[in-house]
Amino acid sequence: MIKNFKYVLLTLCALTVLNSCQSEEKGVENDEKSVSPELLSKLADLDFDISEVKMALMFGEEGIRVEDMFFTEQQINELFISEQGQPKQYHTNNLVKKLPRVITIAVSPDLGILGSNALDDAIDMYNDVGSLITFQRVAFGLRGKKKAKIQVTAFSEQPSGGFITLGVAAGFPTRKGDPAKSFGINTVWFDLLSPSQAEVAGTMAHEIGHCIGFRHTDYQTRSSCGQNVNEGSAGVGAVYINGTPTGSDPSSLMQACGPAQTLNNNDITALLYMY
Repeated sequence: MIKNFKYVLLTLCALTVLNSCQSEEKGVENDEKSVSPELLSKLADLDFDISEVKMALMFGEEGIRVEDMFFTEQQINELFISEQGQPKQYHTNNLVKKLPRVITIAVSPDLGILGSNALDDAIDMYNDVGSLITFQRVAFGLRGKKKAKIQVTAFSEQPSGGFITLGVAAGFPTRKGDPAKSFGINTVWFDLLSPSQAEVAGTMAHEIGHCIGFRHTDYQTRSSCGQNVNEGSAGVGAVYINGTPTGSDPSSLMQACGPAQTLNNNDITALLYMY
């Protein structure tokens, strides 16, 4: 997948304050097992930063946390196979198929009233655009065919290196044309920084964007994070969308590091181009 898929907020709190706040929320647990050299090699070939890769339990599955993405071993192997024989340049992403399409989405009660209201706002943000993809809220925890296509779960992760991860996506659209099945929101962010409903809605909308195929607007540089790093193709591609900026767009919701809270005109242009 994409290198450095972090949507982060630089905290201004003192480190002692950050370390003094602990959350009891569950949802992601680091595993004691180490990542195999084979998988590390594959992740490196897919342009991921493997310096802090770790095994984890998330979204009800065992897998690997790399940057702010979560993959099962099977997903990594599929990505690696799809990349073989491809030149190191950008190519078409998988997109959601069977259009027009209503995608159901549900939020865990662990994210409280704030998470529930923010998801409603994120859904409205996308539905108001008038694209061929719309979202419909359903109850969390349904099974079988009634289960939400995208589930929003809670996880708990402390800040690291002056940054706090706000959301973790479980990938991009599948080869079959379905959206990524879930993303998580960090409840430690709620505890430490008391974000507004608009901030949480913006983060959810950012992660929804990944689930339906958006790359970071500044994937070539990650300038919004104060970096100069090219995320590369990572096996999923980075196709330029006509009519949008070719470089960083500071007000875009899809910048690698906030603080945008709504889709700007270029985001809307991109959404309508894709769907």
